[in-house]
Amino acid sequence: MNRPAVIEIGDNFDSLTRGHATQPEELTDINFDREIKHFLLRRNMPFGGDLRAIDIQRNRDHGLASYNDLREFCGLKRASSWEDYGDLIELNIIEKMKSLYASHEDVDLTVGGAVEAHITGALAGPTFLCILTEQFYRTRVGDRFWYENADPLTGFTEEQLAEIRKASMARLLCNNGNQISSMQQSAFKAISESNRVVSCSDIPKVDVAKWIDQKPLVQANNVLNVVPLHYGN
Repeated sequence: MNRPAVIEIGDNFDSLTRGHATQPEELTDINFDREIKHFLLRRNMPFGGDLRAIDIQRNRDHGLASYNDLREFCGLKRASSWEDYGDLIELNIIEKMKSLYASHEDVDLTVGGAVEAHITGALAGPTFLCILTEQFYRTRVGDRFWYENADPLTGFTEEQLAEIRKASMARLLCNNGNQISSMQQSAFKAISESNRVVSCSDIPKVDVAKWIDQKPLVQANNVLNVVPLHYGN
């Protein structure tokens, strides 16, 4: 983590790229690696911090609503007892939470959301996925500089938008690897029949010529009007 320049040595960047693009990630579950639960930032000490405990404290410092409140906000049935959590959480985990919280209403969002069964194809359960979706939606539609906003003065033309949408992680990796000559078009997805490895030359590029200003330069008496630049006072 403290030596990023090692990526630039020899074939390291290309090897790392090939590994990330071809090796499938491990299956996800509700467990967290002991490196972040017991040895976070230990700096040669026997033990370190506990990221999960820190997250719970952050949850309380920011005054987040309870897990049950957010379940209801996301359209799930509000739990009226511990047993009602059984629709998304395993019974043995519910028993552990019973020993830690006085009431089912006290469960922290950070805890309840983290132990929900994950939705197929996602890295989160229904409650966290709901929050993530809402957050990304608001971030996009609330940003007046979002690139798809059709502002007549600052927005892109349809031709420019078409070029921007050609951009991909696959193209980015092809552009930056010295020895990367092929890549699956959906670089974040595993190689498959529907996502085959293709030559980098077959992966679309953004045509920046679409950004050339087509407006004619103003001329007077066949002499180009140039506004002089003034420096200093």
